[in-house]
Amino acid sequence: MAWLGAVRRTCQAAMEGRLPRLARLDPNSTTRAMSSASSKVNYVGKRTFSSPVRWQQTRGFLCSAARGSKLEASWEVLRAQLQVSVQAGGAQVQVQWDDSLESTTRYSSTWLRYHCHCLQCKQDHSGQRLLNPLSLPDTQEVSKAWVDDEDRALHLVFAGEPDHVAVLPLGWLWKNSYSQEHRRQRAENRRPLVHQNGFPEISYEKLLTGNKSVLLRWMQDISDYGVSLVRDVPTELGTVAKVGELIAPVQQSIYGNVFDVVSTEKPINAAYSNVGLEFHMDLMYYESPPGLQLLHCVRFDPEVSGGESVLLDVFPVVEHLRVHYPDDFDTLVRVPATFHKIHFDREYPVCMRYQRPHIVLNPDKEVIAVNWAPQFEGPLSVPEDDVEAYYKAYRRFLQAMQDSPLKKERRLEAGDCIIFNNRRMLHSRRAFTLAPGTIRHLQGCYINIDEFKSQVQVLSTLVGNGSEARRVGNHDFF
Repeated sequence: MAWLGAVRRTCQAAMEGRLPRLARLDPNSTTRAMSSASSKVNYVGKRTFSSPVRWQQTRGFLCSAARGSKLEASWEVLRAQLQVSVQAGGAQVQVQWDDSLESTTRYSSTWLRYHCHCLQCKQDHSGQRLLNPLSLPDTQEVSKAWVDDEDRALHLVFAGEPDHVAVLPLGWLWKNSYSQEHRRQRAENRRPLVHQNGFPEISYEKLLTGNKSVLLRWMQDISDYGVSLVRDVPTELGTVAKVGELIAPVQQSIYGNVFDVVSTEKPINAAYSNVGLEFHMDLMYYESPPGLQLLHCVRFDPEVSGGESVLLDVFPVVEHLRVHYPDDFDTLVRVPATFHKIHFDREYPVCMRYQRPHIVLNPDKEVIAVNWAPQFEGPLSVPEDDVEAYYKAYRRFLQAMQDSPLKKERRLEAGDCIIFNNRRMLHSRRAFTLAPGTIRHLQGCYINIDEFKSQVQVLSTLVGNGSEARRVGNHDFF
């Protein structure tokens, strides 16, 4: 991960859509300024671009749509079609990105003022906001607005602050456009994909080349489809952590940094025995459960009967429930389950309890998280009128999982390392029988979901097309 440090500032600038420096420019030197509340100006900047490197740094975030979206226009096209107007007595600034009404964004003047990128309002190196909102007038009205070829930014003067010129890079504005159409397209581009046949695969040797494009493709498989299989991983103990650290630091848990999945006489977890495991997610009793789970097959003797791993993408199952059993869907959104881990007879005693619903929606009613771990459910603690409805919906959801055609089963072989999104992919295991002298030994570790998503975005910015990462089920409203 050392290479990331060398590009951190470049990536920061790209993600913020800002340039290394933002100067205050005389609007009359580059464009036609406007000051009336209803005026409109075409973007006719006179200067040419002298820094193609700077454009390469920011172009990936000119918009946040995935490849193929109509929002991905070149700067030359954008420059020719962009129109800006001050509206509603200065309370709004409208930006029309091209000649279609669908590509128009009306920005609140208050929103624009709060997000000024000038060096007084935002620290250049860290990218953090310095502005104290209480230092601003109670109301924000734009008195003058112009755009400029030099820094590709919208410049604004606000009534009550005649000496301050707010600067907002156009790439940043486009990326953060909150028009209905832009929000709809971004939501569509963030939806996870369903991988129909088996698992996406890659060799460990290929990952070790250090090629960032290879790492991006691997991480995008996990982001897009929720799972990836790495083949030919050395079977030395601890190697699973090395695989995980290609993405981010290993996440500590009550099972340590690396845990061994082997059958024991007094298991502290049912996984440490030979019983079958029903579909579940790990550590749902944590406030922030693990994101990625890695399971590396160290040894799986052919004489062992059973023990196959089964995965299921839960999000299509949830949507099936929404369509066919809307009342049960609503119940699982509304009524919280209890998840717990209470175990004192272990080296590291644990007493955790967390209450959350099985299905979580954002304000647009999109599914942004699923919480499912029957093995770690505590007593339901809800109003009595909800109890029967909850268990009815619970059984319906469970049956939908069992009936899903999207289950993926694999008997891992020594050297296989399966990586899956614990917030999206339910996993289970067939019961197994050990013949005398045989072993089934997996090693596992976790990666924080936010750090994983961050690295997908970093690589997408640096060596990809700048498209946003898919939803990963981490309760994020985006």
